[in-house]
Amino acid sequence: MKIPIRLISALSIFTILSANAQDNNFDALAKLFGQTAPTGSARFQALGGNHAALGADIGSASGNPAGLGFYTRSEFNFTPAFQNTSNNSNYISTNTKSSESNFNIANIGVVFGGSQPQYKEGWRGSWSINYSRQNTFYNNIKFGDRNNTSSIADAFAQQVSREASDYNLGVSDFVDAVVQAPNFDLTRNLYYWSFLISPDQNNSQNFKATEQSFISDQKYSFESTGRSSQWTIAYGGTPNEKTYIGFSLGIPSFRYETRSQYSEQYVNNTAFNGLTQSKFYSTSGSGINLTFGAIVKPNEMIRFGASITTPTWYDVDETLSSSLKADVNSANAGKAGLGVVLPNGTDSETVGIINRLKSSGYGILEKDGSRYLTNVPLLTTTPFSDNYQLRTPLKANIGIALFFAKKGFVSADVEYLAYTSTKMSTTTNDQYLADDLDYYTQKLRRDLKNVFNLKVGAEYRLMSMVSLRAGVNYQPSPYSFNYDQGSNAINRSTLIYSAGLGFRTSDFYVDFTGLYAETTQAFNPYVLNNTKSFSSAIINNSYLKGVVSFGIFF
Repeated sequence: MKIPIRLISALSIFTILSANAQDNNFDALAKLFGQTAPTGSARFQALGGNHAALGADIGSASGNPAGLGFYTRSEFNFTPAFQNTSNNSNYISTNTKSSESNFNIANIGVVFGGSQPQYKEGWRGSWSINYSRQNTFYNNIKFGDRNNTSSIADAFAQQVSREASDYNLGVSDFVDAVVQAPNFDLTRNLYYWSFLISPDQNNSQNFKATEQSFISDQKYSFESTGRSSQWTIAYGGTPNEKTYIGFSLGIPSFRYETRSQYSEQYVNNTAFNGLTQSKFYSTSGSGINLTFGAIVKPNEMIRFGASITTPTWYDVDETLSSSLKADVNSANAGKAGLGVVLPNGTDSETVGIINRLKSSGYGILEKDGSRYLTNVPLLTTTPFSDNYQLRTPLKANIGIALFFAKKGFVSADVEYLAYTSTKMSTTTNDQYLADDLDYYTQKLRRDLKNVFNLKVGAEYRLMSMVSLRAGVNYQPSPYSFNYDQGSNAINRSTLIYSAGLGFRTSDFYVDFTGLYAETTQAFNPYVLNNTKSFSSAIINNSYLKGVVSFGIFF
């Protein structure tokens, strides 16, 4: 079982890690299942995404559904958004900038409002059907520089050595896989038949990089697309205009695809000019969750609110495939001490392997009784696919809002996010898969901790129909230990600033909001046993988002 291992390794370090760990996906897959950016209407997003003690906004449907109880008439809302994500990446000594933009629908929905409040006249409430985007995963990251200490081929060699030792593999096990060329079922066989690594003559379970120049110009590029979103059916009501309660049924889904390419060009090379490795990852899922909420309004000045969202139970499908192109230095083929020398035996087994390589697109030069490698075709792995079940973290919010007559209000939320409640499982009878998912569930719970996110916002009524809004959303690092040391430590928390302007009449409203978010991440294109032998890219990530809400009352 290959893919869940890759997912969990990314999930367990989900904001793109540090100098001592590797994340396979820059957008940190746990964000698909845990953290969310400010969502809902432009008004709620301008307030930093806090919602626990507020109401009469369509964003309450996917926030605290008790807020729907404040509605006295019906409303339709349409909220488009535009987001530009920027990255400034530093790798070894070079800075590289990149960006990606996306237009999407942030929110669309309708509230079927209750009647006008009449004190102590019995229960009234409102229903809502709403779609909201929880996260946008469009991103583009690039970095590169000259590396004088190592190559990704060293990482290939260490991985194959480790697997050869763990599974007691000999050279014959790798040789048998030649029949699969050029499409292999396992990456270790792909690395072996790329000829980028070679077995140690004294230890057949120990491998090293064939090219030993140790100087390479390295480049990495990453692109991702996708989103997480949710359809919500919600209800909120009140019996007395002081206590409001609500509940909702959420039907979330996500889609996430990444394409990455890593290349090296060797300096002072002998056997290879370089290599290019490409990976494609795709995952999607749908699930269900429930939210329960309450708001208490003891007087017109103050409100207290709380909501709890159950874990989402997802059914997940994912696929991963990769390719590798080794660029052979064919000019050195046949020269003494240079190039890649192949076995020159004339026995049937050796001749059969050589013929298989030729028929698969390998270039082989036979000269003076010896054989030399002149070309390696594009090698691929058979796509790995899997299906399993995922339980995301439980969420809870508590908040307070202070109202100053008709001049505005100040509100704040504390959100509890229980990362250690995340669980992966399978409904199949595959015990190997079940054991694997259980192992990585426990690893995830060791690596992460539960966190408290803080959201603060304010609204000021500038005039009868115009309001100004601002907010801050702080999401601390969820890691249970520090990956960095000394001056290399980076702050992996996320800070989101927001501001907005609203124009509202008795018949319609238009709200404008701008958001700016920033965080720092780190990414290793490969890792080696010696942490001083490879480099990490430090990535300053930010995004600008513009949101506009159009609403009508009916």
